[in-house]
Amino acid sequence: MKEIYSLYISVAALVVSAFSLGWNFYKDVILKPRLKVTVAITQITGSGRTEGPYITVSGVNHGPGPIIVNGMLGKKASWLPFRRKGPKYFYVMEGYDNPHSDRFPKRLEIGDSVNQFLPCDSEAFLSIDPSHMGLRDTFGRMHWASRRSLKGAKSEFFEKFQKKQEN
Repeated sequence: MKEIYSLYISVAALVVSAFSLGWNFYKDVILKPRLKVTVAITQITGSGRTEGPYITVSGVNHGPGPIIVNGMLGKKASWLPFRRKGPKYFYVMEGYDNPHSDRFPKRLEIGDSVNQFLPCDSEAFLSIDPSHMGLRDTFGRMHWASRRSLKGAKSEFFEKFQKKQEN
């Protein structure tokens, strides 16, 4: 009877150790850090003055580990085959002239964020109507902004500059 109890304990220990090994492998090898990216048109206010408007591309590291962000890329895609001429991807230069923008490459721990404030003028990257906008990490993985945030930023951008063109 005592042999059966020791057998049950051994099997339980084997199951727990196998689960622990599997979880550590999944966490360290398979599970990659996720970056939540948003695009918006914003202003910076504080101490009685307002700066902007800016096109803001922001990213927050949602874990499970650190990530290094090194660039902003966009994609111009079309569902129609005859409209697929020209470059498909484009690189957006960071806002070096804005002291509020973070510099690339930027290491993000879990919960840290990166913000790029780009000038919002008629020649901004939103003027080419991109289908995707995102941040790239050092492994070449793209973390795209949600379609909702990009669509909201594009509609606000086109509304602003169509009114200026009509006047």
